[in-house]
Order: sequence, then structure tokens, then C-alpha cells
Amino acid sequence: MDAVILAAGAGTRLRPLTLSRPKCLVPIDADRTLLDHQITALAAVGVDHIRLVVGYLSQMVREHCGDGSRYGLRIGYVENPNWETTNSIYSLFLALDDWDQAGTYLCNCDILFDARLLQRLAASQGSAIAVDAQRDRLPGEMNVRLDEHQRVEAISKQLDPATTQAVSAQIVLLRNGDGQQVAGQVRSLVEANALDTFPTAAYGPLVEDRRLTGVDMADVPWAEIDSVQEYDDAREQCAPQLLSSGNVT
Repeated sequence: MDAVILAAGAGTRLRPLTLSRPKCLVPIDADRTLLDHQITALAAVGVDHIRLVVGYLSQMVREHCGDGSRYGLRIGYVENPNWETTNSIYSLFLALDDWDQAGTYLCNCDILFDARLLQRLAASQGSAIAVDAQRDRLPGEMNVRLDEHQRVEAISKQLDPATTQAVSAQIVLLRNGDGQQVAGQVRSLVEANALDTFPTAAYGPLVEDRRLTGVDMADVPWAEIDSVQEYDDAREQCAPQLLSSGNVT
């Protein structure tokens, strides 16, 4: 299995923490950064190759992670030279390749989680997205509408929260050729110059065919880190609950 981590942005809402380092390298505990936690979790569930999309202060990320051998996998770097003017859909476009048919994880670098989240996605049938059915669904958040079988009917920041059942944790596992269909949608969006959109826009064909399952992670610790307050909360509330990489059962 392989993975793509989108880590090109400057993380301006995390300043002053990101004035001298990328968002993905903010420290979570004494030993590991946010990116360390993600890569360790991916390695623990059998990912052997990561495409890491970098931009802002990219050399720091390259020097920190190296070739991936210290995590027990391979890391290949993809440079986004337009990180200041494009959204994450363009970073994903740059990372398009022959994604592993056994499964490709798509990850935003600002999500703190451990391998239990990934394991639960892997235990599902077909492609799946991590969601949380207990968190407050707020306007402007990535909310998810599910049918009675937990299949995604819609996912967007424009959805009326009252019509949705969960919040997206923004980690996706694509399997059984679905990755190539998503890749085709990413290419179409970029060719149409829709560079201010999010990767979720590329899930359209899977959503229309009800091939993307929402897997509830409400009982698994995870946190999105977009602001200094969310960073502080993640370190105090989420990080202490994370399991070590050697204990993910």
C-alpha cells in the first residue's frame, strides 16, 4: 500500500508557530512532529511508499524525513512551486501516479491521528473516508451526508449542517481502481483551472455511485490543527491518547 501526504501550505493560521517551520513540522510531543505521527501510523498499517508534497520551507521537510528509512518505508518528494497561489487540489494533481491497487491513503498534513484510524479504514469494504458522527457539524466545515448504509451521499464545506450526519476527518483510503477514477477527476479540475477547490471535489464519481463509505471514528482520537488554539487542544487532549506505533491492535 502507498500514501500521499499533502504538506505544501504555509499554515498561516498557525503563526507564530509556522514563521520558521512548515505546519507539518510543529512539535506534538518531546520526540515527534505532526508529520512524524502521520508517517509512523502509515508505516504501522503496512504502507511502504509515501509521496510527500512539499512547498513552504520544503528543504526543512526533506532534511527532517530523509528517504523514509528511519520510519521503515520510502519517501518520495513532490515539489509544489505554486504553493502560495493554489489549493490542495493542485498538490494532489502533482502527486498523481500509478497509485497502488491494494490501496492508497490520501492525507492532509494537519490531521493528528494514530494507526487505529487507518486500520478501521482498511477493515472496510472498498474505498472509505474517516468521519466523526459525534462532533458538532458547523457551517463552513467539511460535513458529510450519509445514506442508511453509511455510504457518502455528499461531502462539502457548503452543505447545510442540519442535513448531514458527520464531520470528515479528511483521511481517505482508495481501493479497487477508485484511485485512478479520482485521479481523472483531479486532472479535469486542474485543466478547468479550478485550483481553489479541495480534493473532496474529485470524489464525485465515487459519491454518485455510492462507492465511498463513511467509517465512524468518533471513538478514535484525532484532531485537525488549523489554529494555535486547535494546536494547544490537540497536544493536551488528543496526543496523550495516541497509541505507540508498536501497539495498534
